Amino acid sequence: MPSSASSFTRTMTPRSLLITGAAGNVGRLLRPLLRQHYVLKVADIVDFQDEEGETKIVGDLASGAFCFDAVKDVDAVVHLAGVVGPDFDFEETIDANYRAVLCLLEACRARTVGRLVFASSHHAVGLYPSSGRYDESIALAPDGYYGLSKAFGEAACGMYARRYGMRTMLLRIGNADPQVVDGRRERIWTSGRDMAQLIDIGLRHPDVECDIVYAVSNCPNPIFDNRRAEELGYRPVDFARENRAADFKQLNELTAEAVGMVGGFFAINDLPAPSGRRA
Repeated sequence: MPSSASSFTRTMTPRSLLITGAAGNVGRLLRPLLRQHYVLKVADIVDFQDEEGETKIVGDLASGAFCFDAVKDVDAVVHLAGVVGPDFDFEETIDANYRAVLCLLEACRARTVGRLVFASSHHAVGLYPSSGRYDESIALAPDGYYGLSKAFGEAACGMYARRYGMRTMLLRIGNADPQVVDGRRERIWTSGRDMAQLIDIGLRHPDVECDIVYAVSNCPNPIFDNRRAEELGYRPVDFARENRAADFKQLNELTAEAVGMVGGFFAINDLPAPSGRRA
């Protein structure tokens, strides 16, 4: 690594975290779990209700100045913020999913924040057939502009990890709904507890450099081979089959089109024009 990496190589146990996207579904799921072990600074672009033991900040991560202030006095960052969905065109993702990632990474470099966990997604590899089983080494195959932005985020984290020695973990999150609603998502579901365990590994494990892991719990017929997470000590405690929703739909109740690709509906949804306007 370049000599500029040296400032990030000190041994450190993080005590304080910045969580971005704190008002989102995953942020709300993780905050009470992470509050048990860390002092939290929580950020979002919209106002939201903070909890005891949290420091709330509201602002736009696409602003370098806001990011620089946001990472002040924290030991590590869990970056969850971003726009999510199959219908966003490329232009709609630029600030939240591209510019914000770079601004946050640069702020971490400037403030010497040595650990960052990036919330990537299974949609970064969403165009693979769901009949396969895939580990962290597979080539990226994003299924839309959201997945493409996650591929970019993974690459940006890799650049900062290798240029500056910033330790990063890239969580390819499966499905983080409170309950499992169908057979496709049962194969990629994660509980909040298991995701928090992976985040803790990403923030503390001495062997983490720039590691891709899948945020999935114990799932039947799993799509992802999570061997790297297991090498780092991950032991999921929750089971997708024990968390089925009351109206759970079996795989055979879903259309073959919807379950044929890793990304599900995202992979078969019409790709919007980059600017949202067709010629």
